Amino acid sequence: MCRYSVSLAIICLLAMASATMGKEAEDSGDSTVGKKPFGQHQTDSGSSSPQILWHGGPVLGTTGSVTLYVIYYGSNWPSTTQTLINAFLGGLSGTPQFNVNKTYCEKNTPACSGNDWPFEGLLDYSVDAVHVFHDAAVQGNTVNSSAISKILQYALVTAPGHLPLDSNGIYMLITDPTINVPGFGTSFCAYHTRSSVAGIDIKWALIPEPGSKGASCDGNFANGQTVTPNGDAGADEMVDSIMHELSETVTDPDLNAWYTSNGAENGDLCNYNYGSWASLPVAFNGAKFNAEWGGKHWLIQMIWKNMATPGCAAK
Repeated sequence: MCRYSVSLAIICLLAMASATMGKEAEDSGDSTVGKKPFGQHQTDSGSSSPQILWHGGPVLGTTGSVTLYVIYYGSNWPSTTQTLINAFLGGLSGTPQFNVNKTYCEKNTPACSGNDWPFEGLLDYSVDAVHVFHDAAVQGNTVNSSAISKILQYALVTAPGHLPLDSNGIYMLITDPTINVPGFGTSFCAYHTRSSVAGIDIKWALIPEPGSKGASCDGNFANGQTVTPNGDAGADEMVDSIMHELSETVTDPDLNAWYTSNGAENGDLCNYNYGSWASLPVAFNGAKFNAEWGGKHWLIQMIWKNMATPGCAAK
């Protein structure tokens, strides 16, 4: 089913002033919006045709490309994980799957066109020091709200060779499988929000590497399989979560743009929906997949398409 709006009781040290419309507030500061584990209740599951509406906030990419940044947090990475994540992000821009987000703009309309200024569907990501920061768990092995604030401050401001401060960018905080992320696999699989870092509005998402805890977050396992397309269960689950969180961040970056009356965003409405499962092609190892680029196979959820006849779509 769908990825859902979820309140995670996260208190951001650098949080903005208030929660946004249609979202449950945190104990203090911003809301977070996240992917829940497979099978958990979805707020719009009772509606045969959920209505996603614009609430007046901005979308990303109306004037150019959106730059992606990755913070790899930790030192205990499976050998193929970062290579796969980089290959996925490096090839995502302009794909039919991601271009579904071009149907959202800063206007309540069933289809963006002309002067509606839709998201341009372009992502800037390269595997270099400008886009990728490696943090050997300087803030410790538990990533909670206070640690995330410190991680962002370190990676974007204080560390030698830090990443740029970019209000039009998206920062992916990806933790290695030995890092403890409270609530992961039980309350959420991944989530996105915003924080103020050095006075700049920063959009970011937390994507934990699931290790042995990831079965409830993985589309292959959710559909009864025990293998994943690239043979790296952690990376294969994370690209699905990344697809979800990136799509929601470009269309609802400040948590006040596109979502339903119950707070579900365009990724939530199609969570664990990969198309007709029986018809999906099969990778060399027997795992199902529904996308292919960079010489790799990916299983990524569809995204809710904002059209006159809306629904989950891969193009």
